[in-house]
Amino acid sequence: MLCALIFAGCKKEDVKPVEINKNKIAELTSDKTTITLWSEKAGLTTGYNKLYVSLKEDNGKEISNAAVSFMPMMDMGTMKHSSPLEQPLFNSTLRLYEGAVVFTMPTSAMGSWQLDVSVNSVTVSFPVTINSTTQKHVASFVGTDENKYFISLVSPLQWKIGLNDLDIVINRQASKMDFPADDGFTVAFFPEMPSMEHGSPNNVDPVLKGNGHYLGKVNYTMSGDWRLHFKLKKNGIVIKDDVSLDILF
Repeated sequence: MLCALIFAGCKKEDVKPVEINKNKIAELTSDKTTITLWSEKAGLTTGYNKLYVSLKEDNGKEISNAAVSFMPMMDMGTMKHSSPLEQPLFNSTLRLYEGAVVFTMPTSAMGSWQLDVSVNSVTVSFPVTINSTTQKHVASFVGTDENKYFISLVSPLQWKIGLNDLDIVINRQASKMDFPADDGFTVAFFPEMPSMEHGSPNNVDPVLKGNGHYLGKVNYTMSGDWRLHFKLKKNGIVIKDDVSLDILF
């Protein structure tokens, strides 16, 4: 009887709910597995979006050892395309599968987005609404090497007056369905405040961290509208002389 009580106690703890401090986007059930999609911020927007997936069996037990992958898809009627992404990996601290998607355009009359989530080779599709923003957090450009690239500010962005960490990610468009991260750039940048016609001192150019991410420092001397100008090189050759992203805080 004592063994039975101990077993029952352990089983009860196994199904104890995990508190998730993220924004719930949608939930679907497939093959007795509940798949829930979460976001770092309330609502998805154009640009870089941190996304999370939680998995539970029908008895409420967490699944932490599944193979999970993303495939965003924009359906424009006559054609479809995907977008840059970071495939999810299980975060043992958050108890969530953590990844990211760069949505390159908003949902509109021109087309709609869905996010396909594959769990152990079984795929479910989440229709998602991508809102436009007044700020420009992602930009595309064709380089002097004739490749198309996307540069994105990594969010959530909680800027402050003074020195801030700056994280950008650069992806190359290999095809309409494939946007690999590009680690081959040397990045120089400067911030500009267009409304006040000035920049700021003590900025640090982003350097490669890995997986297409480049980390630096940006100094905001006051709040307001700021434009970040980037000059991108590969092997000493200028790929793009000036591509810009805009923020407002």
